[in-house]
Amino acid sequence: MSGTQYLQRLDHSLTGDDAHPHLGAVLLRSKRLRPEQLDQALAEQASSGRRLGEVLIEHGWLFPQDIAQALAVQFGIEYVDINHISIDLAAAARLSPEVGQRCCAIGVRTLTDGTLLVAVADPTSAAIKEVEAAISGGVAFAVTERADIEHAWQRILSGFRP
Repeated sequence: MSGTQYLQRLDHSLTGDDAHPHLGAVLLRSKRLRPEQLDQALAEQASSGRRLGEVLIEHGWLFPQDIAQALAVQFGIEYVDINHISIDLAAAARLSPEVGQRCCAIGVRTLTDGTLLVAVADPTSAAIKEVEAAISGGVAFAVTERADIEHAWQRILSGFRP
C-alpha cells in the first residue's frame, strides 16, 4: 500500500429516513457529483465536523446554488433564486429582521391562501421552528443561498428595494 490511502467505496443509495434521501445521493442522481468526490468529501466531513455542502464548495466541485437546489430536492420543497425575483416588502416584514437574520430566513411573498413563503438557507435547522413560531398564519418554506438572504436583509434594512 506504499503510503497510498484507499477509501472503501460507500453505499450512496441509502436514504437518511423515509422522507429525505441523503444529500450526497441527491447530488449523485443529478450528476452534479462523482462517487469518488462524494467519498472524499464524506471522509473530510467525518474528520472535520463540517457540513457536506461546505466541503464540496471548498473543493470547488459545486457552487452554493447547487447545494441549495439539492437541499430543495432532498426536502421536497421549492428552490427560489431571490436574486432574480422581487421580494415583496410586506411579506419580508412579516418576519422580524432579528429572527430572519439569526435564522437566515426571509419572507418572499404571500401565497394566494395567505401562507407566507419563507426562503431559508438550511431547511434542516432547528431555526425552522423558530421561524414558524415567529409568524402568525401559515408558513411554506423554500431554499435559497445563505449569502443571498444576508444580502437581501442588508438591502431591506438600509432602505433599498431588494
